[in-house]
Amino acid sequence: MKKIHNIRTNYQFGSLSKSDLAYSPIKQFKDWFSQIINLMTEPTAMTLSTYSKRYGVDSRIVLLKEIKQDGFIFYTNYNSVKGKQISSNNNVSLSFFWPELQRQVRVNGLAFKLSDAYSTRYFKSRPKKSQISACISQQSEVVLSRNLMEKQFNLMCQQFKNKSIPKPDYWGGYKVKPSCIEFWQGRKDRLHDRFIYEKKDKKWVINRLYP
Repeated sequence: MKKIHNIRTNYQFGSLSKSDLAYSPIKQFKDWFSQIINLMTEPTAMTLSTYSKRYGVDSRIVLLKEIKQDGFIFYTNYNSVKGKQISSNNNVSLSFFWPELQRQVRVNGLAFKLSDAYSTRYFKSRPKKSQISACISQQSEVVLSRNLMEKQFNLMCQQFKNKSIPKPDYWGGYKVKPSCIEFWQGRKDRLHDRFIYEKKDKKWVINRLYP
């Protein structure tokens, strides 16, 4: 096997200058996202990091479901580990890595629950079997076997064969409202381009960072 320390990529797909950047980080994110959306198998995948005293920093992949002018939306089980961690400390970070264009976006901000009505509208738009999975999953809890989980799933499929499925109270969305967003473009010889947007007096200030 090739030695890990010898695995290298010389980034050279593009560059980024301050004059390239949009006035707001959300606009800049949308511009980059529009370029990657058809190049990746799962372009909406993002790393969500949360914190608790018990586990420290906890990271996992979730899916971006909407980009709003004031933040990024995803959905989950509120009783999951991440839901409980956000409930006690809503400081979170998001990270997107798009190797196809050698780019990374990092977001720091606060996560807020969406209204039940907003979450319900999205829940109803999901495929029916995805709705059922959300209903039967006690996310992050121990399950005795996959067989048990599949039995619960199949039973609910039969129960709601010709019925609409109500959204569980414990399932819904969060909006992450950013306080800072960093855009990273890989460059050769590790002289990467990095720019950070930071909110100061309700305005976005942009600075270049050392790589």
